[in-house]
Amino acid sequence: MKIIKSLKIILVFVTILFTGSAVAYGTGSSEQKCKKPRFRSFSPAEQVKGGPVPEVEAEATVGFWVSGFAEPISIRAEVKGQKLKLNVVNKQPYYRVTIKLPATLNGKYARINIQARVKNDDCVGKDGWLIKVKKAGESVEPAAGKE
Repeated sequence: MKIIKSLKIILVFVTILFTGSAVAYGTGSSEQKCKKPRFRSFSPAEQVKGGPVPEVEAEATVGFWVSGFAEPISIRAEVKGQKLKLNVVNKQPYYRVTIKLPATLNGKYARINIQARVKNDDCVGKDGWLIKVKKAGESVEPAAGKE
């Protein structure tokens, strides 16, 4: 009788031990991760490492695409501390965003900083790209060599 009682007590302790270990491993997977909005297809394209900075005409229109799970009213763009007016079009499953560059960038380099927030969440994605704005009246292509 003592042996059966001892075995029951040992069985209870072993069960508690294994149950506690199994529960301990499951706690890390319950955390929700932030899925930030993604930006792609910058126009003009991003600078290739070691390559020239992409150039655009003065007051040109530039654009990019944003993940469809971003909140469209949260999409922001700024250049040199100046907020830019955006045109956002829903193109399922992405948003197409276009921006007309301000005249103040004439003949300057500018980094366009962009950000967007996820719908019903505080996850914010940020990105941007560098461009060179040509001076007004500057030719689009370099002149051909003299003969």
